[in-house]
Amino acid sequence: MDFSLAGISIQQIIVFLCVAEYEGFAKASDYLHMTQSAVSKSVAKMEKELGIELFQRTTREIHLTEAGRILYHDWKEQVRAMHDSYIRAASLYAEEEAVLQIGLLNTARPERYFWNLEERFKKEYPGIQLELSSEYMTDLENKLLEGKYDAIMVPDFERFALERKGLVWKWAACSNAQIMMSENHPLAKKSSLTMGDIIYEEFVTLEHGKKGSHQEDLEERFQPYHVEPKIRSRYKNAYEIQYLFRKDNSVILMVDDYFAFPTRNDIVQIPLVDQKNGIICAWNPNNQKESLQKFIRMLRPTINGE
Repeated sequence: MDFSLAGISIQQIIVFLCVAEYEGFAKASDYLHMTQSAVSKSVAKMEKELGIELFQRTTREIHLTEAGRILYHDWKEQVRAMHDSYIRAASLYAEEEAVLQIGLLNTARPERYFWNLEERFKKEYPGIQLELSSEYMTDLENKLLEGKYDAIMVPDFERFALERKGLVWKWAACSNAQIMMSENHPLAKKSSLTMGDIIYEEFVTLEHGKKGSHQEDLEERFQPYHVEPKIRSRYKNAYEIQYLFRKDNSVILMVDDYFAFPTRNDIVQIPLVDQKNGIICAWNPNNQKESLQKFIRMLRPTINGE
């Protein structure tokens, strides 16, 4: 790469082009809103840097030299092309900034945590469009890493997996954790529960083949009690919970209050009043879109979307 022009700035080139265009320092200084002395010094400095005389000067007028005319002709087109490129790039950037791709978990209830946020965001930033999609949790995370989503909404227990992938997160909605169990379970008649009620119960977790974020979250909650959670079985995904959690199960399952579980008379859901969980918003820290930063600043933990 040739660095012979490294000492020349764009501003100097624009000043040179204006002096050539208006055939004088006075008119160029008026156009550029600079003093005539500053314009003259800028041209002189560029001539010294280039080692080329750009203008022939007399007491009354100036004219381009042959060398100056070559630079004026070529640089004028190049500066115009640079300006046009900037306009196109700025327009594209504005279009990208005007749309945020948000991924929602397809087994959570957006009316409980997202619709209120979306309404507040649209009111605050009417020029930014939120395009929403709903998918499985693993698909959401993979597409976030691929840049297909700007942000995703997932259960807070998934923070362990997100952090391992270099993603960052912030609370979007928070409420009491919920314990699901059969109506025949000994604890089913209680109106509320605490960790003391459940530390010796058997749990089912949401994993696929090995210990994952759901069990890690459970283990973290058990640490203050110096007890390991008893894991009886695991479900591969939230749909298995919806359809395979049976009324004769003696196990219990910790979920959040935003989980879209079908209404069933044989399954009860009881608040765990000394534990919180909910929905978090995750994004890639490499994504520097200003519209995303505005969305993140709108996030604040809410109770059931209120």
